[in-house]
Amino acid sequence: MPQFKKKPVVIEAITFDDLVAYGKANGGNIVNGMPWSFEYKGHPISHENDECYLIPTLEGTHNMTPKDMLITGIKGEIYPCKIDIFEATYDPV
Repeated sequence: MPQFKKKPVVIEAITFDDLVAYGKANGGNIVNGMPWSFEYKGHPISHENDECYLIPTLEGTHNMTPKDMLITGIKGEIYPCKIDIFEATYDPV
């Protein structure tokens, strides 16, 4: 069976806390100390609850929690990734 190796690419990724800080610093509507809705890299981010944001991805809306990293892909797309999978897949540059 054919096998493939992932091409080396450099991506940008932030934690849940980084996303909250970004929303607070960049015009997010603050409700009870949390940014309710804001844009991140041109994508609308919505507050589901204090432990979850709704992230628009190419595959539909996904949840981002404190157990996720938010990745910006090579074409500007964003998507959450579980921290353990992220750490198994990516190394710091």
